[in-house]
Parts: sequence; structure tokens; C-alpha cells
Amino acid sequence: MNNGKILEVCINEGDLKQLANNISTASNLGARRFELCSNLHLGGLTPSLSAIDCAVKSLTNSAELVVMVRPEAGDFIVSAECYELMEKQITMAANAGAHGVVFGAVKRGELDLDVTRSLVATAKHYGLMVTFHRAFDTLTNPLSALDKLISLRVDRILTAGTPWQSGQSAVDGLNQINTYLAHSANQIEIVMGGGVTLDNAATLWQLINNYSAKAAVHVHSCVHNENGAINAEAIKKLLSKD
Repeated sequence: MNNGKILEVCINEGDLKQLANNISTASNLGARRFELCSNLHLGGLTPSLSAIDCAVKSLTNSAELVVMVRPEAGDFIVSAECYELMEKQITMAANAGAHGVVFGAVKRGELDLDVTRSLVATAKHYGLMVTFHRAFDTLTNPLSALDKLISLRVDRILTAGTPWQSGQSAVDGLNQINTYLAHSANQIEIVMGGGVTLDNAATLWQLINNYSAKAAVHVHSCVHNENGAINAEAIKKLLSKD
């Protein structure tokens, strides 16, 4: 039971048997969405086709799968070569049955409007939802970018409300997230992620309740055991009534 909460769980592809178990366990417990990545130690890269296929087949309870589209680690500048790969990876995710894709494109601290517009168009051609990932937290003028992303029909942004790689959590960025929620006025879903724990998640859920907001909480480490398996009790705690 999710009590109306939208919990998004970030999953590393890893071993396919464990991937299947993780997704079926968490979705049975009420997790609404999964972000599938590879190489999370590099900030998350595009997963393999076999992992996407496995994840799609493991979903239960009408849960959704969104797929990271990031061919290379490092900054979020999208070269012509990288762009071509991202186009192909969006197509791959769609053909494998994913519900959405996750990507970002930034140039000199600003939203790369041309690349973002084109990638969104490709995703929408296949009926995919689009999340602009934490490249958003590298932008020098996030409110202006937020307006542009809304106009481009991006469905969600993933943000901690704190600078990328600052080591700060989404709770540290609460005031900035509060600004995003007010500014976006439910025109785009704000997915709050980064350093979310079982102890601080309640603060984020409360913020969502205060706004009756189109928003979600994104977690990873706090719902996985040391061996990479989903911790069912952690999922239950995150989705319990406050």
C-alpha cells in the first residue's frame, strides 16, 4: 500500500536474477516507479537491453519503469556523437517496453535547448514519459530552465535542490525544492532525490502534502541491503502512514 505516495526506486542493473527479485519485491510493496541504470558508481549510465527487458517483465501492481539514457560518464555536455547514441537508446528503451526515459543536456551552465527539444520529441514519438535528471542541479538559472522544460513537455525533473556533487541531500535543499514546487504550480512533477534516508524522507513527504504537489521521492541506498537486494522493511517504512 503506498498511501498515495509516489516512491521512485533507483535500481542498478547488476545481476539479472537479483534485478527481477528487487523490482517484483518493491513493486508488490507499493513502489510506483523504478529508474533503471547501470554503473551507479559513475552517476548512472544507460542499462543493457537485457536488463531493460528483465525489469519490464518483473513489474507488478501497475508500477512503471523509466530508463536512464546517458551513454558516458562525466559532465552533461552532449556531443553530436553522444546525441546519436542517446537517440538510439531512447528507441531501444521504447521497443523494450519502458514507460519513460531519463536524460539531461547542459551547455555552459545552461539548458542545452536544441538537444533537449530533439530528444524529448523522439521520446514523445514513442509515447514515453521524460525525466530531466540531476543535470538540472548544475544549471545557473534553474527557474528559467524549469519554464523551458515545461514548455518542451518534459514530465518530470529529478533534483536535490542542491548543487550537483555537493554532497548535500534533498533535505538540505528543501528551501530550493519549495521554490520549484511553488514556481512550477503542478505543471511538471518534481522528483526529490539525493541523500534520502528512512529518517529524513518524512520531511519530503510532508512538503509534498503541504503543496498537494505533483511530486515524488526518489531513493536508492536506503532501500538496498549491502548485497544489493531490496530491503522490504525499508520500503514498507517509506510508504507507511505518517
